[in-house]
Amino acid sequence: MTGASAGPATSAHPVAPEPVDAVIYGATLAGVMAALRLRLRGLSSVVLEPTGHVGGIVAGGLVKTDTPNVAEALAGLTLTRFFHGIGAAYGSDGPVYRFEPKVAERVARDLLAEAGAAVRTGQRIHGPADVEVRDRRIRAVRTARGWQRARFFVDASYEGDLMAAAGVPYTVGREGRSRYGEPLAGFQPALALRRPGLGAGTGYPVGTDPKLPAGEGDGKTQAYNFRGVLSVGADRMPFPRPDGYDPRLYRPLRRLLEQRGIRGLSSIVTHTALLPAGKYQTNQALFFGFDLPGASWDYPDGSWRRREEIVAEQVRWHQGMLHWFTHDPSLPEDFRRDAAGFGLPPDEFTDSPYGHGFPHALYVREARRMVGAHVLTQHDLLRPGNTKATAVCCWKYGMDSHLVQYYSEGDDTVVGEGGLSGNESNPPVDLYQLPAEILFPARGGVQNITVPLCFSASHVGYSSPRMEPNYGMLGEAAGELAAQCLRTGRAVQDHSYPELAAALREHGSVLTLPGLG
Repeated sequence: MTGASAGPATSAHPVAPEPVDAVIYGATLAGVMAALRLRLRGLSSVVLEPTGHVGGIVAGGLVKTDTPNVAEALAGLTLTRFFHGIGAAYGSDGPVYRFEPKVAERVARDLLAEAGAAVRTGQRIHGPADVEVRDRRIRAVRTARGWQRARFFVDASYEGDLMAAAGVPYTVGREGRSRYGEPLAGFQPALALRRPGLGAGTGYPVGTDPKLPAGEGDGKTQAYNFRGVLSVGADRMPFPRPDGYDPRLYRPLRRLLEQRGIRGLSSIVTHTALLPAGKYQTNQALFFGFDLPGASWDYPDGSWRRREEIVAEQVRWHQGMLHWFTHDPSLPEDFRRDAAGFGLPPDEFTDSPYGHGFPHALYVREARRMVGAHVLTQHDLLRPGNTKATAVCCWKYGMDSHLVQYYSEGDDTVVGEGGLSGNESNPPVDLYQLPAEILFPARGGVQNITVPLCFSASHVGYSSPRMEPNYGMLGEAAGELAAQCLRTGRAVQDHSYPELAAALREHGSVLTLPGLG
């Protein structure tokens, strides 16, 4: 599904009198890095964050970092200032990739202060009426304090609301195989995971067979979840029973636990130990788990009210599962006893709207994706398309798409469709370079925006580089592009790549590595 706003509106409302060089929408890791790069060029920024916290999902629960398969690909200020900054918080001389959310948020806040950025939380863009565009340039965005003017804009949000409201073309969901000639594109029933004996039949969260032709596109996104933090400390808090709790929802999970011989929650989470000892990270874990395929489909283009409904559904699912692990009489007593050895950490998420100790941020793995100057596809992740003349960073991580949907097949089989390998691994990629052209609109589009998180890619192309360290490095490139355009007055489509490459390398970015080509 593709879309763009119906046409950005010019408002007669008064514009805030204090313009800045750049507005960054989203205090994610990408937004933090963009602000820091701008500051190093002597430029000012205002960071508008739609939630109440800075740091994005790494401060909101995603604290077991997916690093690249080639360690040298993670570089720049993302490495030396953020991950080394987390390491310093634990007394380490090097980077740390498993950490506490509260530490990630503190490091992000410190870096934003170092960047001199004015940070305003709770600032949501709702649509075209909140963005003023004239002559293919964004002029201002509406904030709670009035209209904020700037000469350049960076959409570093997970949703891409600024991009969409400004009329930048984008897409949501899975393209068909014919769109870019990607073998893994679209509906992939042959690669789906099939689990017999789970008592199929439709019922939450199992739907009906979509009966699409293989390779057909759809508007469906991969599953989201909360990345919880569990504690085994003596001061842990018990898992709450959420409103609307229904233990019947977890019957397929109980059958799966029996099939796999899972004897306790410790078997699911203890391989994800964090610093310091005694804390663990939750993720999908099993075929049925903390992911909730299907609940994410309305999120990318949804209103903020609809998104809040989706988040509430995800909260009920995740909290209900934890409560079920510890209380449901259908589970063996030793399983419940093991699960009761875990709880929520009292020193994390103390002001979460979903309860003390529960993450304040949903992990939005993929929402809108810009259709920009270059669309990154499956072909760009593999030789010979893996090298680029305008590289801004390097990356290597398997094509990681979580399930898109469950549906029933026959009398007792549940199908999990949306993965790209046919098993529980990720299809491998070659070491590849990401080009500058995925960060901005095509020529003829908006001239003063970069998009480091909802960057231009197909669903399959997005599945590999959609990791937080890479978002940080793309945020650095977005900041340097902004700085160059602010200095020259040129449209971002007319940037000078040699100048961009030199600026990126000045602060440690790695643009090429052995093994490319």
